[in-house]
Amino acid sequence: MHLFVAVWPDETTVARLSSLELSSAPALRLVRPDEWHITLRFLGGVDERLVPGLLDALGSAARTLTGPIHAVLGPGTAWFAGGRVLQVPVTGVDGLAAAVRSATVPVVPDRDAGEVLFVGHLTVARATGAGPDAAARSALAGISCSSSFRVDAVHLVGSPRTPYGPRYVVLGSAPLPAG
Repeated sequence: MHLFVAVWPDETTVARLSSLELSSAPALRLVRPDEWHITLRFLGGVDERLVPGLLDALGSAARTLTGPIHAVLGPGTAWFAGGRVLQVPVTGVDGLAAAVRSATVPVVPDRDAGEVLFVGHLTVARATGAGPDAAARSALAGISCSSSFRVDAVHLVGSPRTPYGPRYVVLGSAPLPAG
């Protein structure tokens, strides 16, 4: 199963993201609101027998942190991954991502030396086919969207394949310090 470590936005942030006017854009597949997340570390295909060790590692990472952690989204949408992913940049969780990576690398090593360690973002849509034309891309970049929320926990998430495409299943969580 493919696994990743993520945080989920709070209800206020989901409401703000839901207000983005994206549904009429051609050649764009919107990410469902229940799948919006910030990936702290993508683990890839992982043997399910490693899940308990990963959950222990997330608990260890959480215990190394002090004070509340706030994810800050915005100030607006931007293209990512060579113009294939429309996302909202995220700051404030870099230290959390580093702690997660440090704790989980002994369980699931980096896939390759060129792996991107962490780029804070929340994906709202993906280009389909050739993607939107230049005018639509330009119109979709920089749409105002900002929010912030306190991160309460990190989650180990599986994405099993279903007849409807991959779906996200939280396999376990580690609470973070309240501050």
